[in-house]
Amino acid sequence: MNNQKSSKIKFNLLSGILYQVVIISFGFLLPRLYLVNFGSEVNGVLSTIKQIFTYLCLLEAGIGLAATQALYKPVAAEDRASVNSILSAAKRYYQKTGIFYAAAVLLIAFAYAFFANTELPPKTIFLLVLLNGIPYIFSYLVQAKYRLLLEVDGRKYILTNSETLVQILSSIGKILVLLLTDSLILIYLVYCIIAVAQLAFVYFYAKHRYNWLDFSVKPDYTSIAQKNSVLIHQISAMVFNNTDVLLLSFLCDFKIVSVYTIYNMFFSQMQSFITSIVSGFTFALGQLFHTDKKEFIRCYNAYETFYLMATFIIYTLMCVFLLPLIQIYTGGINDADYTNPLLVILFALMQLLANGKLPSNQMIEFSGEFKNTRWHAVAEMVINLVVSIAAILQWGICGAIAGTVAALFFRSVVTIYYSNKKVLRRSTLHTYGLWLLDGAVFTAIMLLFGSDHFSGMSFGPLLLNGILHAIWIVALYIAVNFIFRREDFKTLFSWIRRRNPHEHS
Repeated sequence: MNNQKSSKIKFNLLSGILYQVVIISFGFLLPRLYLVNFGSEVNGVLSTIKQIFTYLCLLEAGIGLAATQALYKPVAAEDRASVNSILSAAKRYYQKTGIFYAAAVLLIAFAYAFFANTELPPKTIFLLVLLNGIPYIFSYLVQAKYRLLLEVDGRKYILTNSETLVQILSSIGKILVLLLTDSLILIYLVYCIIAVAQLAFVYFYAKHRYNWLDFSVKPDYTSIAQKNSVLIHQISAMVFNNTDVLLLSFLCDFKIVSVYTIYNMFFSQMQSFITSIVSGFTFALGQLFHTDKKEFIRCYNAYETFYLMATFIIYTLMCVFLLPLIQIYTGGINDADYTNPLLVILFALMQLLANGKLPSNQMIEFSGEFKNTRWHAVAEMVINLVVSIAAILQWGICGAIAGTVAALFFRSVVTIYYSNKKVLRRSTLHTYGLWLLDGAVFTAIMLLFGSDHFSGMSFGPLLLNGILHAIWIVALYIAVNFIFRREDFKTLFSWIRRRNPHEHS
């Protein structure tokens, strides 16, 4: 790996960590302020609006991922002509979908304003939806194509740093508005203005950095021909990530949605942290896949081992220590019951399955095997919807997670099988073995503690117990993986030695 790529990885990782620190800090503070100032129902409404816009992003999903996969090879080879033709095709699709997106924002704003079962005035809901949608419309029509190139070229840190600044400025602005007024519209107006300014910055930076880009060249539509197959995968991902909130808002009420979103906030913040770190070097793996398969497999094996181990460590600690944190966080909020030990375990299982299959899923993305695996996505989506609806009617909020866990279990099994057998042409033992290994450690620790062992504990003692137990839990995972996956540790150590020129053999 050359020095330029290593520098990009370093910048991506550092900027990603900083971004997540900011996101986590304000991500915990603002929902608490919403709960205290407006109550659980309004918090549920705001969370539902957020999920609606995540669904609307599906209009872009197929184009973005298909173009990203197509760009890896020409960017690695510095083939500017191919890059121009791919992005020229992407631009035309973005312009078409941007118009549909704007129309969808207006339609949803109107429908949600007048048909949502809430005490908020229709005008308020209409404006909240509209202010959320404006930055996305700008992104579709002007900026999205540049983001694709920045990410594939390893310059995600430019995007991340600008988004960090947006989060800081918009969060401070929201807090000031909350302290001075109780206007939800003004809160989201602050966010809208700052978000559009960030999109404009990325647009002008990319135009300057890639001044050789020419969108007037003949578009290469064949390069993103799999966009529809990709879209099916992305729809499935959106169903997994967001259906629970929408189903609960229809089948239960917005207070239940608020309980769900508080639990999900803790887990999603951690998921974002993991994704941010991984995305810092995904571009290098994607390029290596197309240039040196032997070296790629060696790096991938080590990456998969350490990624899965780290994921299990994170969610084991969350499963053991999260419930008392939620009790502290929601202290004084009495309009909904936020203490649910079973919900913690179900969320942890859901995130383990969702995050654990990421390396195998990336393998499918690198290879462009979207069409042959789209039935995986369709089956997962059907299982999720059918089981979730039936389970919510039977068990309420826990049923929503149970349905998602059932769908994710199926998707994880088939994704791991396909990526190993069909893409890497090898046994599935390496990946399934890792799951059994880390899963056994997770099960043993949960049998020892459960999710309510520290329930009701105040913050000081909880922090001390968390640090003490985290030390031996992390050491246990590392020891078990070192015993059974020693070759992957050797790969990591050899990479570290190469990165340290002062170390002598």
